[in-house]
Amino acid sequence: MEEIFRNSRYKSLMAIFCAFGWSLAYPLIKIGYQEFQIASADLGGKILFAGIRFLFAGLLVSGFCCLRKKKLELENKNDLWWLILLAIVNVTLHYMFAYIGLGYNPSARSTILDSMGGFFLIILSTIIFSDDKISVPKLFGCVLGFAGIVAINIQSGAGFFENITFRGDGMILLNASCAALGGVITRVVSKKMNMMQATGQSMALGGALLLVIGFVTGTNNPWSFSIKGIFVLIALIMISAVCFAVYNELLAYHPISEIAIYNALIPVLGVIFAALLLKEELKWQYFIAVVMVACGVYLVNMVHLKSNGPANRDL
Repeated sequence: MEEIFRNSRYKSLMAIFCAFGWSLAYPLIKIGYQEFQIASADLGGKILFAGIRFLFAGLLVSGFCCLRKKKLELENKNDLWWLILLAIVNVTLHYMFAYIGLGYNPSARSTILDSMGGFFLIILSTIIFSDDKISVPKLFGCVLGFAGIVAINIQSGAGFFENITFRGDGMILLNASCAALGGVITRVVSKKMNMMQATGQSMALGGALLLVIGFVTGTNNPWSFSIKGIFVLIALIMISAVCFAVYNELLAYHPISEIAIYNALIPVLGVIFAALLLKEELKWQYFIAVVMVACGVYLVNMVHLKSNGPANRDL
């Protein structure tokens, strides 16, 4: 299986698959809130919902690893702290900041600020890792990707930059920073232990910590359970388990910028899925945004694609 993740021919397909999965999660989370009757102001309820999702997703990935007899394979017992750090940053703090910020911020501005995590990750990667250097095409690709995300949200005459607050905008930026730092930690962890098993255990631990925070915060109302709600929660668990496992493996074997740029597809595809599943308005600029982000993805990966032509593909 490691050969598949290493192979450049499958890299783009798997990164796009992850973007599709996470973008589908946006409307599914909204549907889940409706089915379980979690109010928009119920912060504790939202954190509990996220905790359940990631705890079971982590257990699912860990169970899969056990069936395939994949062990954590720690090189050093002290490396366990890296696993704990990954769980806290990439799951617990990441999603806690996100849910706090979303409660105080307009959704459009939140989408743009949240997407900065992918671009922060690219910047950090080019600074920290020797195999991921900045270039003019890569820089221009990031600009195009960010412009595409802005294109789906900016509306003429809207007071987009009004009411900027730390508990709103600040929390979303902290969430984006955790996503970027989590990507860097993932690359480090991949050198110290089995990445698939580390993904499962970090998600389970991060989800458990979210549950503790959710219980301490408290929920406003008892949840309502339905067959549809259970199916939606199962779908979200599967998306988290599969996409995080695949994405973290890709970060382990490829320059981070070439993988993180695909995250720009998530908010763009998210509004399209929201239009299809939640009957929200489907606007023409969404499709222009998809083209802009796709061009940005190509530019970031252009040098690698040229150096790995048909005769030089990874086998």
